[in-house]
Amino acid sequence: MRTKIFVVAVACLVFSCGGSRAECIGEGSYRVCTDSYQDSNGDYHARSSDTEGNSYSTDTTTRRLPGGGTEIRSDDSEGNSYSVKTWSDSSGVHSIDSEGNSCTITNSGAVIGCGQ
Repeated sequence: MRTKIFVVAVACLVFSCGGSRAECIGEGSYRVCTDSYQDSNGDYHARSSDTEGNSYSTDTTTRRLPGGGTEIRSDDSEGNSYSVKTWSDSSGVHSIDSEGNSCTITNSGAVIGCGQ
């Protein structure tokens, strides 16, 4: 059930980035309603609930890192979080996520890490 709610929350988050949007979907007596919006800081928020009393929310924030680069962080109502930091320097473009995965694409086009 929570998987359904999560999928709807993410889909609404991705497809309604321009402002607030509320939508309900479902068949018969089961429905899931999701409200998503982008706040004045550019951060995204999505809240979902269903007719069985389940609810789920996710908040995604973007911040600039000291010295350049960006961190995108997502936290949900179940205590899960995930973040990705990206930056570039004289050797190429780099990213590392909160699970320790890293990726570098050098200026010469070599790919290091990146799930290989």
